[in-house]
Amino acid sequence: MTCTWSEERFEPFIDGLLSDGERARLLAHVDGCASCNGLLEELRVVDALLLAPRTVELPPDFTRAMMADVHAMPVPCARRAPITATLVAYVVGSWSLVGAAFLIVPHHMLAFVQRTRTGVGAALGAFAGLGHVIARLGDRGDFNSWTTVAGGVIIAEGLVLVGIAAVLRFARPRIGERLRW
Repeated sequence: MTCTWSEERFEPFIDGLLSDGERARLLAHVDGCASCNGLLEELRVVDALLLAPRTVELPPDFTRAMMADVHAMPVPCARRAPITATLVAYVVGSWSLVGAAFLIVPHHMLAFVQRTRTGVGAALGAFAGLGHVIARLGDRGDFNSWTTVAGGVIIAEGLVLVGIAAVLRFARPRIGERLRW
């Protein structure tokens, strides 16, 4: 009888699953082997500890005290990325991509710039038209001067900035509150 054979039968022995012959052979080996005897005793202790129910006594006001501690903790809030850093990162990243594109495929980028210039010209014409409309509404008179166009662009940009500020100041926090669970 070897220690390996005995160790394989410790669990079934503790659970009472061994036949009478195996049980007798195991006990005979454990009586003569100090190592197996010590290991079997440790397994019995562990098994007894696992089977014994344990209860933890809590103080009578445990829930109230725990909730008071929770309410005393600061409210977690999401860290906002500074808008300036985000805009700077966007500008640097986008111009880096444009520069890399000019280095990799210069002829495609030149064609793209020409198409973009045409589109920007159309957009500036639209802003000039907006300036004419605003000047006409204000009845300022000179519709062909560059100051009329510049005034229209400045007013349009001001309206866009006011809109962005309103969204950031009022709508964004309310949307954030509604999205929290």
